[in-house]
Amino acid sequence: MQALIKLILLALTFFLVFINPSYIGKGLYYSLFPLLFLLVWLFYRITYYVSEKEVRKATDETFHYSLFCAMVPPLGEGDLLRGRLIVTKDAVVLYRKDGSNPVKESYRLAIADIEGFSIGKVLSVRSGITFKAKGQGEAKFVVSRAHAKKEALTAALGWSRPHGNIEVGEEASGAPSFKDL
Repeated sequence: MQALIKLILLALTFFLVFINPSYIGKGLYYSLFPLLFLLVWLFYRITYYVSEKEVRKATDETFHYSLFCAMVPPLGEGDLLRGRLIVTKDAVVLYRKDGSNPVKESYRLAIADIEGFSIGKVLSVRSGITFKAKGQGEAKFVVSRAHAKKEALTAALGWSRPHGNIEVGEEASGAPSFKDL
């Protein structure tokens, strides 16, 4: 399915770039753009998106919190690892799509090893969550609207109040407070 969508995207892009709109009619030409955007969305959905339902099929572990995110790989190791981050009773686990299996476990961090987490910039232009682990360094995840997920993540980890150091990132900590305005 992915290969078919790639071929259609390639052909449609070639057609839109090299065919003169007046040759086929401007109405038809511009109506092909929504089709192009729909195919890009479909390709992204098939290639990267992992639903809770897919994770439940892949594992017997029960989880009480999940979110779609992308793990930032160690420096120089390639693209973001997009998938679903789940919180089980004793671990934080990232599941992502794999060619041979619908979904596979890609990363695991025991909750007991988490010293704390911070919310802020994880890449130059993307915000997310950084877990600080004992002896393992940091694990960074790009998450949309990460600040809104702080309380739910704290509760999902089984912490009644902020554990270790839950922080905001550099950008928020350097911003002027409301008292200074």
